[in-house]
Amino acid sequence: MRESTDLTNAQLWGKVTSLALQNSPDIGLRLHQLPEFVRAFAEIKLAAVRTNRDLGLLDNTRANAIEEAAVEVAHGELLDQFPLRVVAVGGGTSTNMNVNEVLASRATQLLPSGSELTIHPNDHVNRSQSSNDAYPTAARLLLARQALDVASALRNLARSFIRQAERHSGVERLGRTGWQDAVMVSVSEIHTAQAAAAERFADQFEVAAQALYAIPLGGTVLGTGVGAPDGFAAAVVQQLADITGLPLRPSANPIDAFAHADGYSALADTAARCASILYKLSHDLRVLSSGPNGGLSEVILPKLQPGSSIMPGKVNPVVPSMVGQASFSIRAAATAVSLAVAGGEPDFNSNSPSVVASLSPALTELAAVIPVFAEKCIDGLEWNRDRLAILASRPFDSLITRAEEDGYDAVASHAI
Repeated sequence: MRESTDLTNAQLWGKVTSLALQNSPDIGLRLHQLPEFVRAFAEIKLAAVRTNRDLGLLDNTRANAIEEAAVEVAHGELLDQFPLRVVAVGGGTSTNMNVNEVLASRATQLLPSGSELTIHPNDHVNRSQSSNDAYPTAARLLLARQALDVASALRNLARSFIRQAERHSGVERLGRTGWQDAVMVSVSEIHTAQAAAAERFADQFEVAAQALYAIPLGGTVLGTGVGAPDGFAAAVVQQLADITGLPLRPSANPIDAFAHADGYSALADTAARCASILYKLSHDLRVLSSGPNGGLSEVILPKLQPGSSIMPGKVNPVVPSMVGQASFSIRAAATAVSLAVAGGEPDFNSNSPSVVASLSPALTELAAVIPVFAEKCIDGLEWNRDRLAILASRPFDSLITRAEEDGYDAVASHAI
């Protein structure tokens, strides 16, 4: 049945992809470096070809070949056939055509031996679709899945904090306000609060993903559905939901979905705020572990590696430092997404490539650094109980109690 072909050396893309390569810079993030994005496109094409076959718009022979090619790509094969920059000339059209051309070429190879049929990237693979609806749908699939990955990592981080809360039950430390001594606080409750923050952001990432489950596929150009038959939109979204296992649904208002891309902003904003809290958590640990002789030295972090090339024996808080620096690019990416969302046209936001190029790496970074933070920092930290006892010699708790009886001014005159 199959034509014997060396897929490693064969070029499956066509003229549109070639032109986009010629007209784009040679550097930058490439589609093949985002395999989950390519997967999402392949799943869309798979849903479309099944729907077109069911509606009688494609013959079984062509449809079966396209389906087989789409499954291959969805499973991670042929990644080298997607060389375009994510932000390429032609934006979403070039990317969509890269997918269409590769699937058309590969499907042609998969036609029965001796078949005189051909498979066209536009007429067959792109049937009942537009770059206007295929690209944003692929972006939503990619980003929603990544949001769920970050949520999962955050829930694991929360469990690390809870384990520390249980380990340090009954331990107290001197709290501070304005960097000056204040009252005693519970270490267990501190870790429980940190876990609550991680869980809260996990919830928010899941909510942001749910918003992206409303997809514009079937709206073709500007949400009008032109070029697609009646019933295609609902059927193709259901097919895609079945393929991905995600609770996808058609956009409630197709015109709104094409004109306004604020779902991206909601996710980017969640990522930025999460990065800010991760920075806060990591910076707190850097301060509390400062020392061992010239700082607070309340927390002892795992000693992972030398901290200096010239000072023997020096150990730095390398993981909190990494997490803090990672937060900078994540927050910067959220700003880029905000600009891309605001920069849409009256009827369509064509800036989805910029959103993907900015937000997808940021979510990848979040999903990567959070487990390291949990496993190599939080899980192994210890509270220096001897140091805590020394610092807790004169908290303000008793002074607050005395002030309730003797008055603030009377106690303050003898407090320090």
